[in-house]
This record gives sequence, structure tokens and C-alpha cells, in this order.
Amino acid sequence: MDIYILENRETQLIPETVCYQLFSERMKKAERYLKADDRLMCTGAGLLISWAHISESEIYISEYGKPYAKNGIFFNVSHSGNCAALVFGENETGVDIEKINEDNLYLAEHIFTKQELQWISSEPVTRFHILWSIKESILKATGTGLYSSVSFPEIYPETNHISVNGTTYYFSYGIFENKSMAVSSTVDIGNLNIKKLSADDIINGIQCF
Repeated sequence: MDIYILENRETQLIPETVCYQLFSERMKKAERYLKADDRLMCTGAGLLISWAHISESEIYISEYGKPYAKNGIFFNVSHSGNCAALVFGENETGVDIEKINEDNLYLAEHIFTKQELQWISSEPVTRFHILWSIKESILKATGTGLYSSVSFPEIYPETNHISVNGTTYYFSYGIFENKSMAVSSTVDIGNLNIKKLSADDIINGIQCF
């Protein structure tokens, strides 16, 4: 499955006036971030959504806070580590990207089972973030995210699917420039295909909209 990446250095090349014309509400959200990189990542996510030909007026938010497009396209965004990521298609999907940081390891015992802790033990830092990304992407694909009250099953990254509340979710993951990435969907998505977009790619795609 394709996962589209827009780095902050490319987002900076796109005038704010263009961004406000495309998605004024997201720009207001971006302005609430204190750090410049966080503002750029939030803006980048909005640019990716517009590049996928989803306009702000076509988006509605579910009761759990997940965005959906009125035109029937399923999409999801995530941002971390100076870039934003987007997946979209014809089926329910979720994406998560996490900057790899060993300072996060203290969370492992709070969010993983004994079996999962055993799996990450051979490569603690990398595997912690892989497992974290997989779980987050599945939670986002369910549409309920962290508000989900269902019992979350153990994740075995060697497999490519789990069942959550009676629905099978397939997942794929990878490492990209010191970031873990995972995508989940209700259909088998195969391997991740990471595609970096430039400012020109974004502008040209939006102009064709």
C-alpha cells in the first residue's frame, strides 16, 4: 500500500496564502502548536489531504474524532519527526508514524503484554516503536481510536492481521529515516510503498483538482 510523505522542508516552500485558501480550519489548528516544526507537520497533513483531492468542505468528523470524506474516499493522516504521512483508498484505513526515540521505552511495560515485551526485547528501541505504530494504526483504522473500549488483542508483527471486535484488520510496517510507520486496513494491503512528495508534486496535484 502506498504511504505518502511530506517533509517540513517541502511544506515550507508552499506559501501560507495557498494553505489558507485550501484549508483555513486546519491552519487555525496548526497555529495552536507552539513549535514551528509541529505547525509545519500539521500544515503538511492538510496539504496531503488536499493533494489527494479531498477538500475541507467534504470532510466530516465521527463521534470519536476520526475524519471521513463525504466523497467516499477513506483517508488517514499522521505526523511525527518533521514529516506528515497520508494513506487513502476505498476501504477503512489507519496510519501511524512515530519518531524513534529511546526515551519512550519507559512506556513499554504500561502498554504491552508479556509476550509483546518478549518480542521487543531483542531490539528494544526499534521494535518498541514498530509495535506502537502498528497498534496506533489499527486503533485509527477501527474509527474509535483511543476511545475504543474493546479488548485489544496481542500483536504478532510476524503475522499481518488481527481481529478486533469481530473485524479483521491487516497491517504492514516499516522504518523510514529514523521513524517507524504502520498502516492498517480492512483489506490485505501488502507491503508498504513509501512515496516522498515534493512541494512541486503537491502544488501540481492541487492545481489539477
